[in-house]
Amino acid sequence: MNSEIQKSILLFVTVTILIQIFYAVTAHSDLSTTRYFPYGYLIHISYYLSLIVVTFLFVGKFDFAAVGIKRVVAWKKYLLVGLFFALLFYGIRTLVVQGTFNRSYALPLELYVPAYLFLGMLIGLGEESAFRGYILRNFLEKYKPILAILFSSLLFGIYHINFLDLNFYSLSFWTFYVVQAFTGGIIMATLYYKTRGNLISSVTYHSSNVIVGQIIPWMPLVDTQYLLGVSTIINLILIAILRFLPINRRTLEGKQIPKV
Repeated sequence: MNSEIQKSILLFVTVTILIQIFYAVTAHSDLSTTRYFPYGYLIHISYYLSLIVVTFLFVGKFDFAAVGIKRVVAWKKYLLVGLFFALLFYGIRTLVVQGTFNRSYALPLELYVPAYLFLGMLIGLGEESAFRGYILRNFLEKYKPILAILFSSLLFGIYHINFLDLNFYSLSFWTFYVVQAFTGGIIMATLYYKTRGNLISSVTYHSSNVIVGQIIPWMPLVDTQYLLGVSTIINLILIAILRFLPINRRTLEGKQIPKV
């Protein structure tokens, strides 16, 4: 195992410990519910800022280009690709899952929307920089693309587990959650790989998922595990589409390339 792979695993361990601290801080309080604004929100922001700082400590310099956020000729098309797949995900889920458009918000919309725009962009930037811009990038240099994508996505799924909440009753929930995050990770890893190591599409997809999920008035009226199961199936559909869709730098710029 070379040093870059070891550093990637160490980054995974570090950010997993970091998110456990975040879970611990919010576990025995109402910071995730009634007091989320402003206290829980500020803790949420602080966590993702810490994630970005830790990632760049591993990169060795504070440079977004080093993790794949590069302005290329097709950057607007990359952004649109990520946004399209995020909207497709929520469009399908809204159609197939029973829900209501009578959602209430904890803040006035003129405050709630910009708050989640900022948080959503920060979540996408932080997690994509760590898992795709650093970990997947290093795995792609060592392993075949399919193995690198699957392994980095599995780590992404495991990273989301709240180990403080692991017991017999929650094991089923976390299994559903990990599988959903794993398949979502494959989507973002595929976007990263198919755009030749550019993070714009995956950050856009990830951030849009968070933002759209929070600001649209629709909310599900089903069990959480059922919703995670449906989300996983939709993820698999999107993976199948992405597998055969030729989205990469040259095709987006109108040039013909060999099949990848």
